[in-house]
Amino acid sequence: MKKILTVLFLSLFLTSCSKNDVWTGYVYPDLSDLANYKYVGSFDSLEACRSQCRYAIQVNNFQNADYECGLNCKNKNGMNVCEKTSR
Repeated sequence: MKKILTVLFLSLFLTSCSKNDVWTGYVYPDLSDLANYKYVGSFDSLEACRSQCRYAIQVNNFQNADYECGLNCKNKNGMNVCEKTSR
């Protein structure tokens, strides 16, 4: 019984310590000006981020637009730095 409780405690402890990944979406309304971007939101999954970015482009009728989703982005020295980015 003690071993079962130990395993149960460790699995709950390790699960609660796991990092929750956050995907942040950005839309670039005009690809010729990447300094101009719109924050779309933060999402629990890459697919949700992609979907919302595509929706934002469609709703705003951006013609020459693109988007980017960043994983676990942080502001470092005035720059947005992400663990990885995806389209």
